[in-house]
Amino acid sequence: MAAISNNLGDYLDDLNSSANAADCMATTHRHVMALGFRNVVFTYAKRPRNIEGDLDNTLRYSSIPKAWETRYHEMGYQNHCPILRESLRGGSLPLIWQQIWDQTERTATQETMVDEAAELGVVDGVSVPIKMPNGDFSAVGISTDEEKTESKKIIGAQLPLIFAMSHYLHAVIALHYLTQTGEEDIPRLTGSEIDCLYWVALGKSTWEISEIHDISENTVKFHLRNILSKLAVNNRPAAVAKAFRLGLIDF
Repeated sequence: MAAISNNLGDYLDDLNSSANAADCMATTHRHVMALGFRNVVFTYAKRPRNIEGDLDNTLRYSSIPKAWETRYHEMGYQNHCPILRESLRGGSLPLIWQQIWDQTERTATQETMVDEAAELGVVDGVSVPIKMPNGDFSAVGISTDEEKTESKKIIGAQLPLIFAMSHYLHAVIALHYLTQTGEEDIPRLTGSEIDCLYWVALGKSTWEISEIHDISENTVKFHLRNILSKLAVNNRPAAVAKAFRLGLIDF
């Protein structure tokens, strides 16, 4: 866990020093490259509807070569991407691209799309869907240019870290570059809640936190439920990201 915690701390420091969305993406790209991945894409959709029909164009920040982004929009590939549709269905668990493609009976257009993406180094990857409280949607996709066996190893080894990094990237971009609603209220967390969140940020489990403080796991869970509610987030990585951004915790 120590290595993961150090990576997250460095990433958060770099992310919060970014001047704009492009800097956020460049920072994330640099960090995922160090983990063995190739590219990162941030997708945002305003209250998506009609998920099974034609999809509206989404806002995309991407490190993939511009030629692919242009081609993606020109061909309307968002309507042929089962990974995007699966992300829009509102789940919160990471989606492994190859697993979704393995369950898809590909059309000719999809075959062309996959081949063109592979030529630019987008072979496999993982997407982390994030549903915002107002119904908007974002997803972070991290891709690799490796084939099945090697990509499976890379994704399997880095999935917990990628999940957390995706929520941190979303938290920063969503606050600074998607909504401009003025000052954000800072919720009041108790000392016990801040302490629990600090240990969560360092990668500790519920059981480990209970052992550190000699309290029951149920007590830790109680604090964590309160934290999620006060911060208006759905999971621990999102709570850490928001708390760090608001200055409630530090590393």
